[in-house]
Amino acid sequence: MSSIHDIKKAGRRFFNVIPRIFCYTTMKISDIMVDKVFALSLDDTAAKALSVMHENNINQLPVIDNDGKYVGMIFAKEFLNLNTTPSSKLKNLVVKTPILSPTDTIEKCTQLIVTTGNRALPVVEKGKLISIVSETDVALTANFGHATVDEVMSGAIVIEENSTLANALAKMRRYNISRLPIIKSNGVLTGIINALEIAKIIATPRERIGKSRGLRALTSETAIRDVKVKDIMRKAISVERGTKLNTLVESFKRNEEIVVVGDERPIGIVTPRDALEITLPHRNEPSIHIAHVDGEARRTIEEHMARFLKKIHGKLENIQSVIIYADKHKTRKYSVRARLIAARGVIDAKAVGYDPVSACKELISRLDRQIRTEHGQKLEQRQHRKESAKKLIRE
Repeated sequence: MSSIHDIKKAGRRFFNVIPRIFCYTTMKISDIMVDKVFALSLDDTAAKALSVMHENNINQLPVIDNDGKYVGMIFAKEFLNLNTTPSSKLKNLVVKTPILSPTDTIEKCTQLIVTTGNRALPVVEKGKLISIVSETDVALTANFGHATVDEVMSGAIVIEENSTLANALAKMRRYNISRLPIIKSNGVLTGIINALEIAKIIATPRERIGKSRGLRALTSETAIRDVKVKDIMRKAISVERGTKLNTLVESFKRNEEIVVVGDERPIGIVTPRDALEITLPHRNEPSIHIAHVDGEARRTIEEHMARFLKKIHGKLENIQSVIIYADKHKTRKYSVRARLIAARGVIDAKAVGYDPVSACKELISRLDRQIRTEHGQKLEQRQHRKESAKKLIRE
């Protein structure tokens, strides 16, 4: 395991993408996985992981024990934690993930990536890591039919170009997100920054960032005060609303996200995982997928969401699924994100609370406001059409 595999390598309704599912029944993980992948050990440090990510432009790395058995994954976003230092051992940062076998189907892989929120999954045989498959690898096998970016994009949380890296970090932590489109003072998109870009700054030698060095230094207020996001941003790839997903697949090889714009202003973001959501099997009843929490917290969130779905029945057509990512932070706060996938597209919301119940209630309140607003607008449009038709008849 000496070579590095770049695991990032990289509106229609649901029935429009059903024809692509035939490949799920024939393609296996072995058809798309690579032969070699670089892995780190539990005793390796955050500094080493950052160096590998920086040098190879990857967002996650698998971790193995001394026998080559898979232990978990390290994600770039973990290094934004205030308590992380360059000398932190990976055994304290490793994240448990589901595993795949070479004989598993692409369909299973897609479901795991979408419902767990993991951007890549390990391929394991007899307990040992043999490969890795990313969301981009899977998206490259897809034919999304007539589906457009409007159906899968998340709302864009942005930051102004003159904001500091401290503000960017605060936003990422607050909303538990990995990327921020950067705008000019007039709202026009000018670039983007993600967790990996910040990790690059963290790993940059002393002479390039002055006295700030390492994770602890960078996350201190004095070290980041003079670092503007415009100085470390990269060019954002953008498309207009209505762009078909099939035209974006090749772009995902080089970019982990596409920014959707209107009048050059960011209105949404699409990632490979977002695109894969519409390929989940359709069910008669909306399915609820909850990731990152278990036990009582999971049951509580599921119960509240199930009641909410019954409440909004009739206000939103053809709800296919709700995907919820709930994370408990060291500050004892819970952050929850939800993507409600329906015929008209995706409705997404984020909320924070001191316990699963309060966080979930705030999340549902935000979803409810969005749905009520859209439903009201729909009724107004319908009434306007009726009045226009009556006026034409009278004339």
